[in-house]
Amino acid sequence: MALKRFEAQSILTIDGARIAVALQQAMDRMHADCEDRPAVAKARTVTLTVTMKPRVEEGELDSINVTFGVSESVPKRESRSFNMEKRGRGIFFNEASPDDVKQGTLDEMAIPKGGVKNVG
Repeated sequence: MALKRFEAQSILTIDGARIAVALQQAMDRMHADCEDRPAVAKARTVTLTVTMKPRVEEGELDSINVTFGVSESVPKRESRSFNMEKRGRGIFFNEASPDDVKQGTLDEMAIPKGGVKNVG
């Protein structure tokens, strides 16, 4: 039987290095999110949880079940706010003015019947 003392660096080899690989993948995703959204200042986190649960036999500690968990947290993705107007059974937005749905645009201006006069 090849017993090895469990230490922090054991995470690199235990279970065929699956835990270390999962931790690295989570860190890679955090790095990618930072590159994708550098303007989002909120921290990204990766957490390695080591849980130890004693196994008792006849009132004495017999062994310990150890489990590992890797979790990550990234800021949620949100768009900017769009001002929209209810009309009938729908809501509408103004692509040219996302902050004010009622903002008119030059293409909506009425042209007088006589046309536009050139002043100047």
